[in-house]
Amino acid sequence: METSLETSLEPSLSPRHVALGLAAVIAVAVGSGPAAGEEPAGKPPTYEEHVLPIFREKCCGCHNADRKSGGLDLTSYAQMLAGGNSGDVLEPGDPEGSYLWQLASHESEPTMPPEADRIPDAMLGIITKWIAGGIVERDGSKPVAVKPAASLALDPGAVVSPQGEPVMPPPLPREPLSHGIRPAAVTSIAASPHGELIAIGGRRQLLLAHTGSLELLGVLPFPEGRCRNVRFSRNAKLLLAAGGMPAKSGRVVIWDVATAKRVMELGEEYDEILAADISADQRLVALGGPARVVRLLTTADGSVESTITKHTDWVTAVAFSPDSVLLATGDRAGNLFLWESFGAREWGVLAGHTAAITSVAWRPDGLVLASGSEDGTIQLWEAEGPRKISSFKAHSAAGGGTLDVRFLPDGRLLSTGRDRKIKLWKSDGKLEREIGSLPSIGTCVTVSSDAARFFAADAAGNLLVWQASDGSPAGSIDTNPAPN
Repeated sequence: METSLETSLEPSLSPRHVALGLAAVIAVAVGSGPAAGEEPAGKPPTYEEHVLPIFREKCCGCHNADRKSGGLDLTSYAQMLAGGNSGDVLEPGDPEGSYLWQLASHESEPTMPPEADRIPDAMLGIITKWIAGGIVERDGSKPVAVKPAASLALDPGAVVSPQGEPVMPPPLPREPLSHGIRPAAVTSIAASPHGELIAIGGRRQLLLAHTGSLELLGVLPFPEGRCRNVRFSRNAKLLLAAGGMPAKSGRVVIWDVATAKRVMELGEEYDEILAADISADQRLVALGGPARVVRLLTTADGSVESTITKHTDWVTAVAFSPDSVLLATGDRAGNLFLWESFGAREWGVLAGHTAAITSVAWRPDGLVLASGSEDGTIQLWEAEGPRKISSFKAHSAAGGGTLDVRFLPDGRLLSTGRDRKIKLWKSDGKLEREIGSLPSIGTCVTVSSDAARFFAADAAGNLLVWQASDGSPAGSIDTNPAPN
């Protein structure tokens, strides 16, 4: 959702951010940054034009064809890829996991340059962004493929549900990577199914907050652009974010919640991704956006397993069933489909909405799908068949209708829309009660893992909280935290 409220002030980056291996450091040519390796605005760094000049100034005195300290020659792209005595020094797409970056940032020893100060942040920023972008050799070259460290897929047919201790992230930096004059519209929130954790998508970052105390727990970098979609895996161990830059690029990123480390990056879209989900068995990721195409990517290697081309407008919603068997997809023209996840064979056409599909959600047992639309309705569908169970007016169609709907564990539904209202529905679609209202257009809702609290966000950047038991206000979460 585009809005003038999304205008933000970009903060300067501290060495602390660089040390965390941000994939896209903005301070490339700030202030008194060195001439060597300066990156032209808007142009991704390459080895020949940007990185080699840094190596020549800071590294090639020891790492050249004649001397090869540690067996490493940085004067040649091919020799650099060959690595040194300790093996490969670069991990495409993973600055923090690259040995060269660890030495250059002084995160590991022996530090480089030896017995000298760390290279300037602007230079290190270029190297960081270059590694994150796939260590491109020259302008026009393709990035080196990023290989996932390990398969995320679970055993086929496994019943996926949260088990063991609640999954929470480790201590994380709380310094925001993006702070605006005023909060930006919140386009996606998700509560962990097993832990007191909520993820909030934003510009170049995800905020993690505690669902009980409502305090900020940390910030995850999303240098890929604006985060349009956030999802937790069914077992609560993974966190998925999707988004990008409009008309430029789209990407899906997956983190391990317990370590807060990136474990996978998927998709090479030429526009931002508007909707994405990971299957319960963690074998597939589905994504869609303005290209009007749904792609099913394997987590084994990121390859495209299936492509769905039946949509006639922007794909705005996707969701796998809890058993991973079916995939629901909706678009801006009001088309809604069910597909078999394996092979993407059409399972059914869910006809009935007369305006854009804004959200789809599965009941926890996987037997019923709920769909929200700008026509103002929420419609319930039986997956077997499939067939429509009911349709009810939820939010005013005149103002743009229903924008988000989510199931509670007991089968009730929570929704919001352009009328700014938050509503709780019985499982049969009858209104149980109106929870409250938001200051601006309601964009998204979610429910805490214990179903004790409701969360709703709006187009003005507000994120309000209510007690589920009686609908009383429980506070708010700051979606635009100020730098320390």
